[in-house]
Amino acid sequence: MIRKVAGLVLPLLSLSLGLFLASCANDGTMKCPFTKEAPFVPSAVPGDFAVVVDENHDTFYARQHIQQVISTADMMSRTTYTTFRDLNNVVSNRFTQETPLSAVQLQNMWNETARYHLLQGARTWINWYSDADIYKKDTYTIQIRANGLTRTYRQTNGFSGVLRPLMLQVDAVRLPISQDSKTPIVGATPAPATESTPAPATAPAAPAMLPATTPAVPDMTPVPTTAPQ
Repeated sequence: MIRKVAGLVLPLLSLSLGLFLASCANDGTMKCPFTKEAPFVPSAVPGDFAVVVDENHDTFYARQHIQQVISTADMMSRTTYTTFRDLNNVVSNRFTQETPLSAVQLQNMWNETARYHLLQGARTWINWYSDADIYKKDTYTIQIRANGLTRTYRQTNGFSGVLRPLMLQVDAVRLPISQDSKTPIVGATPAPATESTPAPATAPAAPAMLPATTPAVPDMTPVPTTAPQ
């Protein structure tokens, strides 16, 4: 009897667990596993969209703080690197790097923010703590602002869950790599077409660099002379 009950209960539990796992979306929210997910539709970047990232990199011999501020208002990214000397806790080095942003970069960041509902408080996964984290510990505080809303996330030793796509776009600003220029800009007006000057039908002949005839070489044969008689 117990085997028969177990044979009926276990498949039901497996089915319930499978439906529960299938109903979890990428952003941690619940969804119906029997309905097709609607495609993502990009929207225009808000005028107050901004991302502020504070990083702390701690080791046994040095500590570094990195703050990156990305703003749509001036389309700039300002990254300040500050290194602290561990002996007496003073600043040993500090400099700021300013990078102009393109409309494509801002559109990519906003697409990842809207796709994973980061302003609504998306659920992120927790990274496991291992023995390697004792030697070096990296903490991140990510603040996202748009449409009058502000959302803050805190991560340890990397980016997990739905924050990873956005942070890949943010980190790419600091690196000298090319961006995806094929992303359409929502709400942007196309640039007017400029008329190009038509090329001539025939190319002009190249001027001759050498004379047509070679000048004659003068005769260098000595002329015999007669001695006086």
